[in-house]
Amino acid sequence: MSNRSNVSNNKLCGICNEKPANYKCPKCEVAYCSLVCYKDETKHIHNPEEDAANTKTKKKEELPKPKEQRTLQDKNLNEIYETTPELKDLLQYNTVKFHLNKVYKILTADNSGDLNTESKKQLASDYLNTLRYGGIHYNEAIEEFCQVSLSKLEKN
Repeated sequence: MSNRSNVSNNKLCGICNEKPANYKCPKCEVAYCSLVCYKDETKHIHNPEEDAANTKTKKKEELPKPKEQRTLQDKNLNEIYETTPELKDLLQYNTVKFHLNKVYKILTADNSGDLNTESKKQLASDYLNTLRYGGIHYNEAIEEFCQVSLSKLEKN
């Protein structure tokens, strides 16, 4: 990972004061020109207490804003989601989110009348079936998501 930042090219290195600074130290934020300057322990000295304070402050500033609480349009489905920790856990997997997004796109696609609602539902169902047990693209997380969802829907 590079520490290259938007350091102005006309700003000189804060360590050697000779070359343009292209980087910024992640701990003390001093601008520097090269790895040689960054590693020069005689000129680039860190104070552990200040570094810790800078890191804590930086981490607090960089924390993402909490996402607004999302709710499903269907109250029954939203209740199932809110009361089922297994579904919330499964939705942490990128593969589950990716495939569910594809199903959503299939169902909401505007094909200018090429596919009716029933055709879209069938296409989405076929897609999911290829990911479920016995499907050619079997995905364990999708299978579990489908099983948990179906069992909760049957109970309601």
